[in-house]
Amino acid sequence: MEFKRISFPDQHYLYVEKHVPMEGTAISQAMGAGFGELFGFTQAMKIDRLSMPSAIYQDMPSAEGMVFRAAIFVKPSDADKAEGNIKAGKIPAGEAITTTHVGGYANLNETHQKIWAYMAEENIPGDMPIWEIYIDDPTTVPEDTCRTDVFRKIGE
Repeated sequence: MEFKRISFPDQHYLYVEKHVPMEGTAISQAMGAGFGELFGFTQAMKIDRLSMPSAIYQDMPSAEGMVFRAAIFVKPSDADKAEGNIKAGKIPAGEAITTTHVGGYANLNETHQKIWAYMAEENIPGDMPIWEIYIDDPTTVPEDTCRTDVFRKIGE
């Protein structure tokens, strides 16, 4: 697995926040519902999506479950259009460590653990958020070849 250190500008996004138990089916259903709501909104508002669907994690999961943002990156002016259940967020400019996970979503946690271990070995301080960008559509690409870009923000 190859890790890259990248610099990025402010990343503006629209999102729907979801709270779910740490259970595969619940997570999958919440992601699907969140993306459906988000895509309906961006289509109705004629907002150009700058990325594939993403999940943004502001905090680490707990025994009670996890909170994630089903998100899509957009221009700052489009983030200003957020309303109702659709919120706007921003990942402030900075640096991150990234790698590409290949395979099913069920073992994405292994890739996250490898990023954390790599950063610890290299004495790179980690920070939140952590985010995933789903490159391939699992309904059209075999699960074992699906790609997901995974990012962890570098701390101060």
